Amino acid sequence: MSGQEGDKESIISKSRLEALIDGVFAFAMTLLVVNLVISPPIPKAEAATELPRHLAGMLPVFTSFLIAFFLLASYWALHHRLFHFLRTVDSRILRLNLVILVFIVLIPFTTRLSGEYDYVQVAVVLFHLNLFAIGLLFLFHWFYLTRKRHLTEPEIPLQTARCWMAHFLTSPAVALTGIAVSFITPSWSMAVYLLIPLGSLVAKRYGCRS
Repeated sequence: MSGQEGDKESIISKSRLEALIDGVFAFAMTLLVVNLVISPPIPKAEAATELPRHLAGMLPVFTSFLIAFFLLASYWALHHRLFHFLRTVDSRILRLNLVILVFIVLIPFTTRLSGEYDYVQVAVVLFHLNLFAIGLLFLFHWFYLTRKRHLTEPEIPLQTARCWMAHFLTSPAVALTGIAVSFITPSWSMAVYLLIPLGSLVAKRYGCRS
């Protein structure tokens, strides 16, 4: 398909969609801090002795906050990589990105659940499922771009397509691992996201070989 035909298929400008996505990511990352509250408030007379104990009890919430923040940052960076190749937006790209944003704005909710109820399996599994859905959608997004060459500029080389496909597989694979670990110990299942840098390294070494 020619570039002119690709332009006719565009239903919204790439810049407007990018602005919406950046705004939603920024909002979701900022909203995470709302979970970091001490409730109920500590009376002034007891603050000196009770505050350290309350802060120590918030460790799972702080951990979930840090995990979610850096995961959102990595998703934002991956999305930037996707849009580096995207030239024009068709209806499927628009719908796919809107669905991705649904799960992005859910992250503050599932983060709060997994932080406050880290010992309850259903709470942490919802967090893992949230991230699994995002990872799967990113994977499909990349797969779609590599198959619809008229939407991209420059054209995605086959080796680049394979390399980044391996990268996009890392997130859903780690989320599934988290679900599996939650059957053994829900609270420690959150630690599986430390495997993402290792998974990316493996993907780079084996998935990006020429």
